[in-house]
Amino acid sequence: MIDVVRTEGQPQIPIWLDAIDPSEKELEELAKDYRLHPTLVEDCLQPNHLPKHEQSGDTTFLIVRAFDSDSSEAETGMEGLTSNVAVFLGNRFLITLHRQDQKFMQPLLREYRSADGPIYLLSVMLEVLMAAVDTYQSPLEAAENRLHEFEAAILTDRRDNDHWDAIFQTQARLTVIKRMLWHTLNAVQRFVPRSERSLPLCQDLRERIESLLFFADNLLEDLRNLLAVQLSLAANDTNDVMRTLAMYSVFFMPLSFIVGVYGMNFENIPELKWRFGYPSVWIMFAAIAFGIWRNFRKRHWL
Repeated sequence: MIDVVRTEGQPQIPIWLDAIDPSEKELEELAKDYRLHPTLVEDCLQPNHLPKHEQSGDTTFLIVRAFDSDSSEAETGMEGLTSNVAVFLGNRFLITLHRQDQKFMQPLLREYRSADGPIYLLSVMLEVLMAAVDTYQSPLEAAENRLHEFEAAILTDRRDNDHWDAIFQTQARLTVIKRMLWHTLNAVQRFVPRSERSLPLCQDLRERIESLLFFADNLLEDLRNLLAVQLSLAANDTNDVMRTLAMYSVFFMPLSFIVGVYGMNFENIPELKWRFGYPSVWIMFAAIAFGIWRNFRKRHWL
């Protein structure tokens, strides 16, 4: 489907063509009518193409990827989380192509469909790019909220491992978002506006991408720190267990030695003939255990 926004007073000249999942025949007609480079048209058909910028004569070509708000929580791949939007900007036309309906495009289409007077094409393109970049705001805020939930879960119960899968899914999604924002920033920085009128809009776009990129980077850093804290807590729990086992070993090691000595079948052990030999051994056991316990308390190990 191709939606056309025309200039008022010149119905024969389409100013903005928005094509949703165009067929190969429709793409060939667009390429022929607007003299689009065949290689750039082929890039539009690749669903997993990264953001890029190219200049072909008077035509500016840009690919950006917008976040898909309908993606599943379990989705962690680039193609499942984002969808590409291709933009062709010429002297008298603007063409946007995407394989599925983009919700962020609808308000812009309604606004310019009812606009009075001429439309500045470069401003429209920058607004489209800004709207595509803004789609990453909501998933980043959702990731921030989940990060707070992870922190509360870890501090509440260290042994609760049910949230580990969610943590790794969030980390994978944030990594994809950060990579897409970085590629988008790289493409936008290569774009040079044709007039000084567009410089503020272009600068706002770059600053917006940098802000979201910084947001994503901070969330990833916080998530890595959270994982490090979780691993430290797990290691500390393991150390506590080993410490307890070591203390039990220290208590029973001398006692086991004494039992081993008196458990040998030799008749010439003098204590075996003593009248109070058996209770004396128990008194020795108690004295050794008490001495070890007092030594541990003195060293604040217990």
